[in-house]
Amino acid sequence: MKYVFTLLTFLCVQLASAQTELTLSLDQALDMAIQKNVTMLNASLDIAYAETQVNEIKAQGLPQISGSTDFSHTFKIPTQIIPGDFVGQPGTTIATQFGVPFNINAGIGASQLLFDGSFFLGLKAASEFVNISKLSASASEIDIKEGVTKAYYMALISEQNLSQLNTSLENIKKLQSETEQLYNAGFAEKLDVDRLTLSVANLEININKLQNQAKLAKQLLLNSIGVDVNQEITLTSELPDEPVSDSNVSDFNPENRIEIKLLDQQQELNQLSLKRYKMGYVPSLYGNFSYGSSTFASDGDFDKLGDDWYGNGRYAVSLSVPIFDGFYKKAKMDQVKIDIEKTENTKRQAILGMNLQVAQAKTNYVNALKTIELQKKSQDLAERIYNTTSIKFKEGIGSSFEMINAESELTQAKTNYLNALYELSVAKIDLNKALGLL
Repeated sequence: MKYVFTLLTFLCVQLASAQTELTLSLDQALDMAIQKNVTMLNASLDIAYAETQVNEIKAQGLPQISGSTDFSHTFKIPTQIIPGDFVGQPGTTIATQFGVPFNINAGIGASQLLFDGSFFLGLKAASEFVNISKLSASASEIDIKEGVTKAYYMALISEQNLSQLNTSLENIKKLQSETEQLYNAGFAEKLDVDRLTLSVANLEININKLQNQAKLAKQLLLNSIGVDVNQEITLTSELPDEPVSDSNVSDFNPENRIEIKLLDQQQELNQLSLKRYKMGYVPSLYGNFSYGSSTFASDGDFDKLGDDWYGNGRYAVSLSVPIFDGFYKKAKMDQVKIDIEKTENTKRQAILGMNLQVAQAKTNYVNALKTIELQKKSQDLAERIYNTTSIKFKEGIGSSFEMINAESELTQAKTNYLNALYELSVAKIDLNKALGLL
């Protein structure tokens, strides 16, 4: 029984581990971020909220139906004075009471908007506001894609740098073992062994630091996706291959930028607001209908309440004609006209800023291309130096100091190349975002 319990516990632990480990490509990470990132979740809720506002305005144009009923007991019927002429007593007045104390009324009423230009333009404006919410969600999606992609590449670079250091450590350890054997055989100095031992220790320290950096890079990626940062994660994508030139840089079209689309949408709302206030000078037409029934009972006849019902009903069409509002609508239209002009100014300034952003992004991308080319040449040169130094050391005509330096320079050159490849990838992301292609 104890064995069964232990086995079940082990299986539960394994199942929990399997559930928390993620294997993600870059595309999978982006898809998961769109689904789980809080910013995107709230953006989707903003769209749903805007759609409910459209339904709210639509409801104002649909029939408004209501029912009512009431019971009343007039325990003291009001007294009225009437001329005595009505009862054959001219020149006198008579106090009398009209009505019965008990009364029940029930009825139903309906009203319908027949024509109101402001209503239809308001409905159109609400629909345009939904489009703004969707564009805002697209803007959030672009920012999330940018952040997740950069975080993914950073995690990849950290892993590859760690792998490179581990390879260097294996090479130095192998060289250390061979040198110890030569020292024991009398063909090497103790100083060579000590230098290699120190180099191994320094590499192990650097590897431990880089392991922590790689862990933090993955946690940053998981946080940008919107999932638990303590999950284990395996990355399956690779950094993009370096391009051979910058000839694939596209021309800039401001209309591709989401910011311009948002400004255009805002301008559309401004124009609709202007039209809506103008329509405020047009008459509005409404229809009304009501029907009800009442029953009465006198004192001492309460049980007869409800025996006889007396109906009443009416329908009406009402026309509302605006005549003078103290120049309220004119003031609102003047405000909207100012908003329209301000939005145009904002758009012109935005395009100027975007052109500068594109120019800077292109410059950074071209510089990153030149840097990666230089780092590749440096890596090739470091490899040649390392190979030559390794041959000299094995033949006994090179020192351990030269060998350690060659290994260190090769490791640094490879690290610099990987970092340059990351910077190139980031520069490409920034350029695509500036061009509106992300």
